[in-house]
Amino acid sequence: MKRQICIFLLASAAATGACKSAEPAPATTTPAAEPAATPKATDPASLKTLELDPAQSKFDFVAAKITKSHNGAFKQYSGTATVVGDDLHSVIVEVETPSIEADDPKLTGHIKTADFLDVEKFPKATFKSSSVTKKAVPGATHEVSGALTLHGVTQQITFPVTVNVTATGVTATGEVTIDRQKFGVVYPGMPDDLIKDNVVLKPSFVFVKK
Repeated sequence: MKRQICIFLLASAAATGACKSAEPAPATTTPAAEPAATPKATDPASLKTLELDPAQSKFDFVAAKITKSHNGAFKQYSGTATVVGDDLHSVIVEVETPSIEADDPKLTGHIKTADFLDVEKFPKATFKSSSVTKKAVPGATHEVSGALTLHGVTQQITFPVTVNVTATGVTATGEVTIDRQKFGVVYPGMPDDLIKDNVVLKPSFVFVKK
């Protein structure tokens, strides 16, 4: 009986050892080589900076009162745009408010006073984009968002823009309606000829290589 037990134990041990030796060894892995990093849109090294060319650009606007609309434009401005490949990345524009001209010389003088832009106190208006997104909308290719500072007040605005990037530069043309009251321009006009709140800005800027 003892002999049978011993034989059984030896057989069991042998079987157990066989099972252990049959188990596969733990797999070893070698880290794969990481792919070469590709430039990100926000990588400064991948950005190209272009300069606004006033000679090829314009910045029109349309304002209105109850009885009539008025066209006008800013004549002096500067700025930069950055591109990554064929994509517009950002835009910064600074406008000299005293350069404003309306379709009526008397109105031009009035707009420059404290009733409207108060150009002596606020000689500059600026726009700095926070995002430029490809977005097909009627009449445009992109959507631009950013901070518009006018009359000492900063507001966030978003508007459609048609962007064309070429080997020589970038053209960006847009249209945005702003509420002048939100920028602290609150002059009401005459009781029988009130000034409307909405003003349409129509920038068309060309940026070229420095």
